[in-house]
Amino acid sequence: MTALFRLQRDADLSARNTFGVAARAPWLLEVNDTGTLAEALDLTQVRDLPLLMLGGGSNLLFAGDATGVAVAIGARDVAIVDDRGDRATVRADAGAGWHRLVLWSPDGACADWRTWP
Repeated sequence: MTALFRLQRDADLSARNTFGVAARAPWLLEVNDTGTLAEALDLTQVRDLPLLMLGGGSNLLFAGDATGVAVAIGARDVAIVDDRGDRATVRADAGAGWHRLVLWSPDGACADWRTWP
């Protein structure tokens, strides 16, 4: 493990879902730099396991324990990657919360947020 990712066995997921429902995962992989995600997912302990990608937990409710490895992306960088004056393309890491993203935007709000796959 490095400071850029951390692997935890038999992880408690209760703080990672909307109502704090008790749930566990055999493995929790916390990744703080998306550039190390591929390396982290290639660890022997988790390489062939099913993945459960976790966000901030505000739209997640567990009905039971997770299988495989729960992956939490902690990277929170937000950056403008293309600015054309009247419009811009913004890149936000998976750990950047929506509220923080809107507050980060010019004047605290954007007129027309669009997302794409």
